[in-house]
Amino acid sequence: MSPEANDSSQPAADEGERQLCVSCMAPNEPLSHFCVKCGAPLSSYASTGPFESVFAEGAVYRQAAERPRSFIVVLGVWLIFGIVGLAGLVMIVMGRDMGIAYTAFGAFMLVISVVLIWKSTRNYLNRPKADEHHDG
Repeated sequence: MSPEANDSSQPAADEGERQLCVSCMAPNEPLSHFCVKCGAPLSSYASTGPFESVFAEGAVYRQAAERPRSFIVVLGVWLIFGIVGLAGLVMIVMGRDMGIAYTAFGAFMLVISVVLIWKSTRNYLNRPKADEHHDG
């Protein structure tokens, strides 16, 4: 058997080959750790690296706020950020005794929580009707 026969049995590597993101199906460079479109982690390193894990967690929150697929995701966002918003409200009320920085941070937490709850709920209610079979 000639060496050329062995080489032809292996698939040829295409130089234009791209790695697809499982979240948004956008093409990415083969060695990318994060998606260029949605920021979702593409490799195990993106989820386990100390600094990169922060971005991987952010991709989960972004997906929950921008494209919630089921009611349980929206309920989870309400639960997590409702508690954060409540803590921000308590910080605002107690901030009169603690100082302006305490009040300002509480207001920041409250605003961020309300925006994320509003955004995820709005996106869930306005999602395309073709996604209804994913509800559960």
